[in-house]
Amino acid sequence: MGILTEYFAATPARARAAAGTGPGDELDPLRCRNVEPFVLGGALWEVIRAGRLGSPRAGLHAGGERVDGHDDEGPYLIRLVPDFVAELAALPDERLRPVAAEWRTAEEWLGSPDTETLAELVTGLRRVARAAGAEGLDGYCWMCL
Repeated sequence: MGILTEYFAATPARARAAAGTGPGDELDPLRCRNVEPFVLGGALWEVIRAGRLGSPRAGLHAGGERVDGHDDEGPYLIRLVPDFVAELAALPDERLRPVAAEWRTAEEWLGSPDTETLAELVTGLRRVARAAGAEGLDGYCWMCL
């Protein structure tokens, strides 16, 4: 059990078309579990921006507006904050592992993810962010409980 999350780049119309069932392979999503854009996405953004997690949390939330039109049961389609997408896309290779190592310390993780797994996840998220920026698209997260 958990939250299925799929991060992808798309036009608003293509994203809304995917709101019911998820983006599908044609949108080349990054599929992961329990990495929602608000709390853990906000923690990632804080690490990218500040180099570390602070206490109390800086209040950054990578999840912007909900654009799915569904009820509270979901699934949910969230447009990511454009500044988060841009900063993630600009993340250089040499910072991937240090960002992952610090992000690993967020208390909201279920279990204890290892740094290598998170470095791969950050790399995948950066891929989506770079696709959005290069093609003039928005970044989205589709979530299903």
